[in-house]
Amino acid sequence: MSIFRLLDTGCISAAENMALDNILLEEIAEGWSPPTLRFLQFKPAAALVGYHQDVNLEIRLEYCHAEGIHVNRRITGGGGILFQESGLGWEIFGRRGDDPFRGSYESILHRICSAAAAGISHLGVPAAFRPRNDIEVNGRKVSGTGGVTLGNGFMFQGTLLVNNEVELFLRSLRVPVEKLKKREIESLMERICFLSDLLSPMPSLETIKGVLVQSFANDLGMDLVPDGLTEREQKKLEEQLPYFQSNAWIDSRSRPPAEGEPLRSITQTDAGTLRVHLWPAPGGKRIKQALIVGDFFAIPGRLIHDLEAALIGERIERSALEQAVLKFFLHSDGFIFGMRPEEMACAISSAADRLLIAGHDLTRNEVNDLFLVNLAPHELQSFAAKWLLLPYCSKSPECAYRQISGCDECGDCEIGACFDLARAFGMFPITIQSFEHLMHVLSNECTDGNAMYVGSCCEAFYSKHQREMQDTGVRGLLVNLDCTTCYDLGKGTRAYRGDFENKTTLNMELLQKALRLVHGPHDRM
Repeated sequence: MSIFRLLDTGCISAAENMALDNILLEEIAEGWSPPTLRFLQFKPAAALVGYHQDVNLEIRLEYCHAEGIHVNRRITGGGGILFQESGLGWEIFGRRGDDPFRGSYESILHRICSAAAAGISHLGVPAAFRPRNDIEVNGRKVSGTGGVTLGNGFMFQGTLLVNNEVELFLRSLRVPVEKLKKREIESLMERICFLSDLLSPMPSLETIKGVLVQSFANDLGMDLVPDGLTEREQKKLEEQLPYFQSNAWIDSRSRPPAEGEPLRSITQTDAGTLRVHLWPAPGGKRIKQALIVGDFFAIPGRLIHDLEAALIGERIERSALEQAVLKFFLHSDGFIFGMRPEEMACAISSAADRLLIAGHDLTRNEVNDLFLVNLAPHELQSFAAKWLLLPYCSKSPECAYRQISGCDECGDCEIGACFDLARAFGMFPITIQSFEHLMHVLSNECTDGNAMYVGSCCEAFYSKHQREMQDTGVRGLLVNLDCTTCYDLGKGTRAYRGDFENKTTLNMELLQKALRLVHGPHDRM
């Protein structure tokens, strides 16, 4: 048995909790504090992004500020979460190589999550660990987990969903809708559950803490001794709290506005979403600055910072960047959980590929609003553009054709003008009524292997369905929408079914440029 401090910091603010995570990890890594099991709660509720995420992309900031929900950044990776006042967090701190932090990251994760699942099961629900990092009850997530290292220190944490406030989740976070589709589930309530859904009467928080303490003690060999913060920890909390309350910390992975528009790419992997930003140096040939964000876990936490630094000065060219990234991981002792170095290399080089499109009557901003599917930049004029795919949500909500394919070209929206464009370029226009309809069209109508489609969708839709579209094997070029979309409004699930009620706006100028680009100089209007 190893002696662990049992620390319960009660209900405190998001900034205080994030500062304490950092302080405890530092102090334990340096040997000033003992290994620790901490219970934490948040008051007020807090929307938290993972360490590598951009707050502006993951959190509905306007809603959170209006409702008094604090916004902050975790020191661990992963996706955005809402920590309700009723929620309970648990964290285990120790030194690498000591129990329970022996072996590979995967074995550590399995060991600790299995112990946590056993504790939750003592409440009367069949909880089980599901790789990569969830604890589930009958296939529904009740707890998410993640870890981070600092020097010789290791922290592994988990959250436990207690009271059902699912509407608050949907209104606070942008990320859940995207995560639903990754697991092919249409409803948030089909993916997650709360203890209040499963237990009646609900056990007290003290009871929940008690079963977790018992399970961690038995399964992880902990001799838990209740204690408070040390004087050093309290002093460091006073010193570090202002930083964890500041925009310098909360917005630390947001795009720097002063640097102008970068070259961007979005890539879906099994480990999460990668968003790469590359700022060219004067002359446009080499990287001046790089930013890589997403809902992944990197070990150690500094790994992505080191990779970004290694990219500075590299040529903005696919083969050069692929070699640079693979060389970096070859000589690094770090890794991204569930992601191969080749996947990171591909994501970064995809951002560099944007430079090959810029200059064809397209600005860098416009190039970033083009999404290539199964198509390399040099292939844009290699295939006949035969189909123009248009989203139903750009039709007027009052239109008789809103819920059916086609258009009577009445002039009340841009769809009719797009039908004119399609005819001018010798293309066949199709209005897409839902995600299932899109998959049907790609699989059954866009079957000419020597052809491609041009279409329009929002960036969130592309990010969410990128891999499904790639899996069809059909080549395409998509143009970003020019307005607030269903995903900005928190209605992505309705759009998936085809019953989103608002109207989106097509970027007609960019759509016309895209059509001229793919048809080449001989077919231009």
